[in-house]
Amino acid sequence: MDSPEDLTDEELLGMLTPRQLAELDRTIGETFSDGGVDRVEALFALAQVYSMRAAQRDETSALALLQLAAAMRRRAEALASGRP
Repeated sequence: MDSPEDLTDEELLGMLTPRQLAELDRTIGETFSDGGVDRVEALFALAQVYSMRAAQRDETSALALLQLAAAMRRRAEALASGRP
């Protein structure tokens, strides 16, 4: 298997069950539901932080952080394109 850092967002998210992905999306949505901050930019920024922090973790923790970052980027792209 490739190291977690070498996987694409699609590959990272594909490792999650549909239920896990739905729960992750729900949690991200609830976390960023309040106004006052540019949610798209905040999501992209946090995804970048999590991606950088993953390099400092063991492989299992890195995988989880990278999956969270991928889900955040996916949510940010959906918000930017006008999808909920």
